[in-house]
Amino acid sequence: MSGEAGTMPAATTPARAGHTRIARSALQKTVEAITARAFRVDPHQVRAELEDDAGKLGVNLTVKIALPPLLAPRRDGGGTVFDQAHAVRTELVARGLELTGLEFGRVDVRLMGAKPQQSKERRVE
Repeated sequence: MSGEAGTMPAATTPARAGHTRIARSALQKTVEAITARAFRVDPHQVRAELEDDAGKLGVNLTVKIALPPLLAPRRDGGGTVFDQAHAVRTELVARGLELTGLEFGRVDVRLMGAKPQQSKERRVE
């Protein structure tokens, strides 16, 4: 050696043999939670079915959403339910990859109309 201090490699954690698996039910609940939050509905209003999509995670979603009366003016001024579904699909793919590390493939969204919940308060005449 020529008297120079040698550089030591940075301390690293030794690699351990093994693998990590995410249970199917945990993955399903994660997808349902992301979807419910994006649609702003209760998680019980979302059902996700998972399948293989050529090595990626394929998702079939069924979402119950409250539909406004057809003749009433729109309150939110937003786009159509199809626009909303497209935005949710994009968010699910990005957020799902971030949380699970899995690449999502096809994401199908089926929207089902549900009557808005009526308030529990009733008038007495």
